[in-house]
Amino acid sequence: MIRFLCTRRGLLPIRRYLEAGGPRPKARIEASVYGRDLFTRIGKPATWIFSDLERVLPQGLGDLVKAWNRLEASGHRLLNHPTQSLRRYELLRTLHETGINRFNVYRLDEARRPARWPVFIRREDEHDGALSRFLKNAEEYDRELEAVARLPVARDHLLAVEFCDTRDAKGIVRKYGAACIGGEIKPFHVYVSRKPIVKHSTDAIVDAETAAEELRYFDENPHEAELRDVFARARIEYGRIDYGFRQGRLQVWEINTNPYWVVDSAPDPLRVPFLERRAQWLARALDRIDTR
Repeated sequence: MIRFLCTRRGLLPIRRYLEAGGPRPKARIEASVYGRDLFTRIGKPATWIFSDLERVLPQGLGDLVKAWNRLEASGHRLLNHPTQSLRRYELLRTLHETGINRFNVYRLDEARRPARWPVFIRREDEHDGALSRFLKNAEEYDRELEAVARLPVARDHLLAVEFCDTRDAKGIVRKYGAACIGGEIKPFHVYVSRKPIVKHSTDAIVDAETAAEELRYFDENPHEAELRDVFARARIEYGRIDYGFRQGRLQVWEINTNPYWVVDSAPDPLRVPFLERRAQWLARALDRIDTR
């Protein structure tokens, strides 16, 4: 059995996956919302996935650590430690300071200010992209801070992120995504686009060439060793990493511990062979982490 844990707001991604058609794991998967009473009856050994960690409020983490320790002592398999796994800010700071990421990140409530421009502002605990336009200098940044101060969001939940331009010589951006399921890493998508920031498959160019590239990316898994190193640094065993390359160097945007595994409701027919293989792998990978 696999016990999938998330916040109430985070139930939708796993529910969509469990309710969608196509290949599905044989393992029984139960999705539950974090809560103290969740761990009163832990039952037979199972695999517990602690997901959606970026949305867990700080005051709830202590209870999750106690639950983790109790489950671990009872022989359960556990993925994504609630406090040891790196969240977005800590991950991006760590990757920059260790020389992996060329771009840096800043909390709006700290004294440090961006050292490079442009930057954009985004929430640390959400996955909906930028809240601001590109801010090209300190003057634009200061004006944006005045506007941000009127938002119903705490400053310590907002980040200023240096923009890392990954366009190639033809102005093309490739946004890669790869899944990690119990330490097994496999490509999940590559979106080829002319947009500076790529979020969804609807941003991508789809033709015979890009479809072949995506399928080749899945089969060859060319970045597995680099991604394994990043997941190890992040101490995350379940999630999806989004990344690109700048001048041949890996640049990590984030690791989402509660990703949508079903993201293509009406896919282009050219991508269907890739999507079918991806779905088959995902079902098998979930079965491989099942504790029966």
